[in-house]
Amino acid sequence: MIIKNIGTHLKVTDFNKSLRFYEALGFKKVFEYGRDKKVKEDYNGTVFEHGGCKLEIADGHRAVKPEVFKQPITSSKVSLMVNIDSISELIKTAKDAGIKLAVGPRHYYWGTIEVVIKDPDGLILVFIGPYSEKEAEKVGADETWAKLP
Repeated sequence: MIIKNIGTHLKVTDFNKSLRFYEALGFKKVFEYGRDKKVKEDYNGTVFEHGGCKLEIADGHRAVKPEVFKQPITSSKVSLMVNIDSISELIKTAKDAGIKLAVGPRHYYWGTIEVVIKDPDGLILVFIGPYSEKEAEKVGADETWAKLP
């Protein structure tokens, strides 16, 4: 067996709010379905794809009980890791869209600058960009790890 890619399916409480959120952050829609879409379904869904990885959001599913979609995400046990080319561009995009950072930029010793944003349901998205001294200075990346004993 060869694993070709991995995808995530999010059961969202407010489809339109989640759709606006993900589109505002630059997620590219590749497929959609719903009551008023070309592909008919009793609920709404959109698939985003980048680099062979898929993220699907939907406000219903034939194999999932409806009450699941109303459950809030209350744990940070699972998060999405989203690799990007520029943390400063992400921060600007989020700010322009009125999306707050849950955790501001941090420089990690493994060579990244990372920012955390929560989606409308509380799912944690960790945006990971490459470290450069210029980018770290531009975004004011915290280097608290450097102060650890």
